[in-house]
Amino acid sequence: MDQRFDHVGDHELDAATKRELRAVTDGFFARPLEKAEQFDWEEFKRNEAFKAIMMPSPLFWVLANFERSFTQKLGQQMYEAFGQAVAETSDSIGPAATQHACTDLHLSHAAENRIETIIAELADGDREPDWQQEQAEITEVADDNTDRKSIGKITWDLWVEDFENGRPLAAEIKTPKPNRDQTMESKRQMLKTVAAYSHREEPTPICRYVFPFNPYGSLADYEWWPPQAFFDVKTSDGMLIAEEFWAALGGPGTMDGLFNFLLEESENNIEKLQALAGDRTL
Repeated sequence: MDQRFDHVGDHELDAATKRELRAVTDGFFARPLEKAEQFDWEEFKRNEAFKAIMMPSPLFWVLANFERSFTQKLGQQMYEAFGQAVAETSDSIGPAATQHACTDLHLSHAAENRIETIIAELADGDREPDWQQEQAEITEVADDNTDRKSIGKITWDLWVEDFENGRPLAAEIKTPKPNRDQTMESKRQMLKTVAAYSHREEPTPICRYVFPFNPYGSLADYEWWPPQAFFDVKTSDGMLIAEEFWAALGGPGTMDGLFNFLLEESENNIEKLQALAGDRTL
């Protein structure tokens, strides 16, 4: 099988980062490999005769068994865990955590009203997304200390301390084709966090909406419309997208290095699956 990916460069991650990532991938692969080990070809031939006769390859069905369990384990958690592993071994940024809760947050009525106005105007197409301008509008009214109310907590997919000038990174990670409601809620979360921290002693987080990869290749070719009402995706305003995200955590070339690491790991797991099936062909 040709496992070359022509768009992946030859960058190599350092040993420490690979160790952190391997702990993540081992966790993702453990249960799916266990499920694959439980596959019994002879039993399958008896119980699923039509399927077995139409595709008489033990490897195919071992892989199918593996894939069902594997995809259930993946999702957003994978990108969060990879991001944390990369950030934890970086010399230029601080400790990282997934599902980090910002607690004891309060918002003035003026800030809450302004946030909802911004969200409504973006949703209706009455204004263009501009993250710097939106933050300025929020902080202008957020210091009103009259009639503040608690908004409880806001949870971020990835939180990285000392990300830039002593400020943490608060990342909301989504696959690059989110729906309209997901994107709207993420923008609201970002605005609420900026407003709530504007009157606290801690540094205001650098809030970013993150796509861990870009299926369109370049930002200029990005076509998925729902997020573009709330973010200027083509300039990644208030966002970190694909290579930019991974480079922000681990330096230039990190995304290619991550891909190359995963290709190395996949070779080992494919060999395990082939051995389980006793079959090296599909």
